[in-house]
Amino acid sequence: MSRPDRRRWSWRTHLALALLVLVLVHWAGIWVAPRLIMFMAMRRIEAAGATSNQAFHAPAVDARSRTIVMPSPDMLYSLCLLDLSRGPVRVRAQPRLDSYWSVAVYEANSDNLFVRNDRQLQGRGLDLWLSAPAHRALPVPDGVTPVSMPSARGIVLLRVLTAVPEAQRALLERERRSFQCQPADAPSSGP
Repeated sequence: MSRPDRRRWSWRTHLALALLVLVLVHWAGIWVAPRLIMFMAMRRIEAAGATSNQAFHAPAVDARSRTIVMPSPDMLYSLCLLDLSRGPVRVRAQPRLDSYWSVAVYEANSDNLFVRNDRQLQGRGLDLWLSAPAHRALPVPDGVTPVSMPSARGIVLLRVLTAVPEAQRALLERERRSFQCQPADAPSSGP
């Protein structure tokens, strides 16, 4: 009986290890990296003063602004850190502006789940009901848009274009504050 060829075994072992490393690197890039990036972004946003399920109106972007990578100085940002573990969250926005604004919902892995802008809404406000799998059976009020989140964490981001004359800046600031975020069972305080 002859012994197996060590070179053949060594070549196969190296190939198997290389494939395993390739699969692990691919998995880290596809699955781990987006979640880690969003986790770090959420932590920076919390450090800036945001709390879960409440609207946070970030200060205007300047050269020191780096809570989110590469923010645009032509935008005002308001956001809501979502924690749907205790139930749905309701998000409302109705900036009465002639300039661009949009609302986007991001899941904890950075997937964009929902987006609407001023042109799509044509002057109507936005009223969202965000829920995680554990609370999908709860009834959604009439006229409210349901958004099903795959997990309990995420971010809702309102962007308002500021490329308008300086005289309109106060109007932009006031109107972006129509963005509200609160647990769905909280009493309504807005539009």
